[in-house]
Amino acid sequence: MKKLLGIVILGLLLISCSEIKDKKMLENCADEHYERQNGVTPLLSLRLKGKLLNDNYYRHHVKCELEFKKHPKTFTSTWDR
Repeated sequence: MKKLLGIVILGLLLISCSEIKDKKMLENCADEHYERQNGVTPLLSLRLKGKLLNDNYYRHHVKCELEFKKHPKTFTSTWDR
């Protein structure tokens, strides 16, 4: 029973780590696209929640999410830093 509990806990930890990595890749993608269009702005120094309040940045983030869903391998190889 203890081994099963340990396996479940380790599995949950691995899943949460991959979600953090995916979020960071999406943020890197949106930052890059936003910077290409608008140049470097103080907005890019904010946390993701603050960035998403900007409509233009939000649109870039949504485009990156769609790109990630359509082509996950290519997206990962491009934005995994």
